[in-house]
Amino acid sequence: MGSEETCYRAKPSWIGGGCMTRAYQCANVPGPHLGKVGTPATVAAAIKRAKRPVLIVGSELTHLDWALALAEGQGIPVVATAHVAGVMIEKGVNPDRVLGVIEITNLLKSPEWKGIRGEGQHDLAIFVDVLYYMEAQMLSTLKHFAPHIKTISLTRGHQPNANLSLPNLSEKKMGEFLAEVMEAV
Repeated sequence: MGSEETCYRAKPSWIGGGCMTRAYQCANVPGPHLGKVGTPATVAAAIKRAKRPVLIVGSELTHLDWALALAEGQGIPVVATAHVAGVMIEKGVNPDRVLGVIEITNLLKSPEWKGIRGEGQHDLAIFVDVLYYMEAQMLSTLKHFAPHIKTISLTRGHQPNANLSLPNLSEKKMGEFLAEVMEAV
């Protein structure tokens, strides 16, 4: 198993499904059903294929501008968690909803929920900049109790409970990965 840098250089075009990776935190044991390591192409394809995606932005704020550009370009509703709403408003963007991570997780697992904009339950939840340990629990809940929704983790560190997740990348390589996703959507 190579390091994140070796892994990225081994397949710069992300052909063949990316590289093998482990959970960013070794204690994150997901059980027998592991999500896939996403490539920019597979992440972009999943976003384009979704009928009602939702973007959940967490408190780390490392890639907020990227997330907002994705949401605007694709018409994806944005859920701001923690203090993110204030930062978004300062940037001139109003989130569709401000919710805690537990609240949005509980809403997403309910098949009867009508979604952020009342158009129906979401079929894809995209997580960006959520604290790793919180996101691990959110994704585990959705994996086990919400079979109607697919998940993508675009937060630094591989999340094995997500349907698609980043490999373990350096911040620089993560920026390159996200730029490739944006080009492909």
